[in-house]
Amino acid sequence: MTANDNSKQEILNFHYKDNYLYKDLYKNSCNEIAINLIESWPKWHEDNRINCIYGPPGSGKSHIANIWKEKVDAIIYKRINHLTLDHVYSIKNPLIFENLNKNHNWPEELLFEFFNEIKSSNNYLLITCNDNPLKFSWKLKDLISRISSFTSIEIKLPDDELIKKILIKQFSDRQLSLDKQLIEYISQRIERSYLAINNVVDIIDKLNLKYKKPVNYNLIKEALKFGKD
Repeated sequence: MTANDNSKQEILNFHYKDNYLYKDLYKNSCNEIAINLIESWPKWHEDNRINCIYGPPGSGKSHIANIWKEKVDAIIYKRINHLTLDHVYSIKNPLIFENLNKNHNWPEELLFEFFNEIKSSNNYLLITCNDNPLKFSWKLKDLISRISSFTSIEIKLPDDELIKKILIKQFSDRQLSLDKQLIEYISQRIERSYLAINNVVDIIDKLNLKYKKPVNYNLIKEALKFGKD
């Protein structure tokens, strides 16, 4: 591995701790309905005790879910393969199924039992996933019917203006203030996704700490190159 490879590895291995604070939740036209959902609890309609928020990686689903977790003292499950039906019936806290994904082998029969128990016990469940769960290749017809009854809310990809607003906020969170021209330069050269925004901001911040110099075009170009390699 070359010196440049080592440098790149060092930068890309840099991670921030996820705090999931409400004050850091950036409400916008793409996620407003999802945020309004968790803010409206416990005034969820009796028929809407199971809700799903879906959207691309990096769109803030986990942030929103964890804020609801703190609000209602919910239990988060990323897998349920290890659970038994007795466990299903004993749960009293509201639940979160994070990153529900057919490729992760969520057992269909157990999911169906969970959904039935949530409804019969008047409990609450919030689901997050990368895509509309009705698009998954479920085999159990009763499960498909149950999922079709959920309230499903999509977090959409950001437009150009939203990308610039998110960039400004994320840099501000890291005590970095960039000129409008630099924000514009970045926004025109990254993929239109939340994950791409998060990645480029993290890399620019790390390079800024490494070089101990103000962010300029050369540093941004280097960060964008890291993101593509």
